[in-house]
This record gives sequence, structure tokens and C-alpha cells, in this order.
Amino acid sequence: MADHTTGRSMGKRLLFATAAVIALLQAAAFFYTHRYAVPAGTGGDVLTIYTSSSDELLNATIPLFEEKYKIQVVLVKGETVDLLEKIRTGSGDPPADVLLGGVYSELYSYADLFLDYVSVNDKHLIPAYQNTTGYTTSYILSGSCLVVNKSLTQGVEIKGYKDLLKPELDGRIIMANPINSSSALAQLTNILLAMGGYEDDGAWAYVDELIGHTGEIASASSKVYSSVASGKKAVGLSYEAPCAALMRSGADIEIVYPEEGCVYLPATAAIVRGGDQPEYARHFIDFITSKDMQNIYGNLLMNRSVRKDAMSGAYLVPLDRIDMLEEDMDYVKKHKLDILSRYSNIVSEHTGD
Repeated sequence: MADHTTGRSMGKRLLFATAAVIALLQAAAFFYTHRYAVPAGTGGDVLTIYTSSSDELLNATIPLFEEKYKIQVVLVKGETVDLLEKIRTGSGDPPADVLLGGVYSELYSYADLFLDYVSVNDKHLIPAYQNTTGYTTSYILSGSCLVVNKSLTQGVEIKGYKDLLKPELDGRIIMANPINSSSALAQLTNILLAMGGYEDDGAWAYVDELIGHTGEIASASSKVYSSVASGKKAVGLSYEAPCAALMRSGADIEIVYPEEGCVYLPATAAIVRGGDQPEYARHFIDFITSKDMQNIYGNLLMNRSVRKDAMSGAYLVPLDRIDMLEEDMDYVKKHKLDILSRYSNIVSEHTGD
């Protein structure tokens, strides 16, 4: 006879463990919110992080790091490109110790701003996402996707990029500006790769048609998924993690992985050269790549972990069920400005600006 007692006991332990982590995150979010009220430099050590990461990821990370290392964290939030410029010009206040967020193609042109550091956890990361630059550490994987409001798209089949050009969706689509947003830049290069190639005239013709079909180009990526979830727009060109989190919270949306193919890129963190807290900055890099934090990111926050041994969330479709494309990172980093310039010219032709 099978021993069901052991199974029930293990199930209870797993349930209690999950509940404990959720309770910890709720407490952390409360602590994090009130921590913001403390100005920088009010005594003790302060680590300043410039970040484009979601509030959900920050809520799960910052209080736990503060508690472990007994240091106050001050966050400066913004889009990655703007934050990089603040670091480069020294106009940020307070100055940064760590940059959290963005993709390597954005940091490439700013390599001299960062210190080399390879995390002690690097050997545990998926080989394709280990640190090969010396200064960029991958901490989550971000995949481009479409987010669809189910109520507003009834009767409209949306399987991929080509379906966005359907007349029923004219003016009801929202995307973010790739000049400001790292996830929007990843979406743009994903589209080009999926529709023929970075330099393919047919792929750029599709981008032209899509922009003419789009109702809004938002300055921030967060407005894309929030607008679809609230019913202001029918479809958004977004990225996976915040959309999955909205699904878990009960939003009337679904994620569509374009049948033409999806690219998964690592979000990166780097230590700012000349920062006041290089030792704590190294601790932070190790902290976000630790197994405990990667389990939280993957299992509770709906992000895809970069570690080989971490858990994945229930709302994430297994990668082997997604048509995957591989970004040519070398090409994108060398031709980023060309891509953005061509995109800007197309937008200008549509808007007259």
C-alpha cells in the first residue's frame, strides 16, 4: 500500500514554505515602501542603485538585501538610457553605485563607466548567460511578447506579429518607444529578426505598417501592459514578466508568444566605476544571483531565472513550447544607433514631427 502520509506531509511543508515566503515578501514590500521616506545620507552606509526594474522585483529584493547587509538602499528610477546618461554626465543625485536593468546592447557604449566584476554565482548560471564581458551580470531573462485584452479582442485571432495589421486592431495597439525603453528596443529587434532580418527591407516595411496601425507610442514600457490590462488598449507589444504577474492577479489578459519567433535577452546589472560603495555593490551582484533570490524571481515574480538550478513560475510557458529566435548581440550593439535612427525616421513620417 502506498504511503500517502509522507506525500501529505511534504505537501503541507511546501504549502507552509510558500506561504512563509509570500508573507515575507508582503512584509518586505511594507518595509520597502516606508524605507523610501528616509533621505539619503541620514546616517550609516548607503548604497545607491539606478534602476529600470519593476516595482515588484524591487519590492522583493531591496528590503531583503538591506536586512542581510544592514545597509540602506536608495533607488533612482528611470528608463535605462536616461540613467546611463546621468551616470556618464555625473548629473545624477545621488551618484550611482549600481545600475540594475537594461540589456547589454545598451551598456556596450558605456563600458568605461563600469567596474569589472564576475559574481561568485556565475558558474551556476545558464552558460549562455554567464559573464563574458567582465562587467555585466545577468540576473533575469526577459522575453518579448504580445499582451492581449481578451474582452476587447473577442473574435480576432492573434497569433503573431502579422495579425497586428488586421483592420479590427487599427488604432487599438500600444507600444513603447525603443529610444527610451530597453524592453521596447528588444521588441523592435525581435520584430526585425522575426520578419526577415535587421536590414531586410520587408522587415522594415512591416515596422512602417505597424507604426501606422499603432494608436500610441508610450514613453515608458509600464504604460503598455497597464493600458491593456485596464482596457484602454486592445493589444500591447510588451515583455513577459509583468504581463504574467498581471495574469496571476486576475487581469483579463493573455500573453501571445509571436509564432514568428521570440527573443529572450538577459536583464543585466553592473557596478558603477567611482561609486562610494564598491564592496556592497559586489555583495548586491552576488545577492541577486543567489539561488534563494533566483527562486523568488522565478517562482513568485514570474521572471525567468538565469540559474540552472532555480524554479520557474506556474504562469510561464515552458521555453520548449515557444518558437525561439537568437539575437545577434554583436550586430545589435554595433548598429543600435542605425536601427533607432531608421525607426525614428519612420515615426517622423507618420507623425510629421
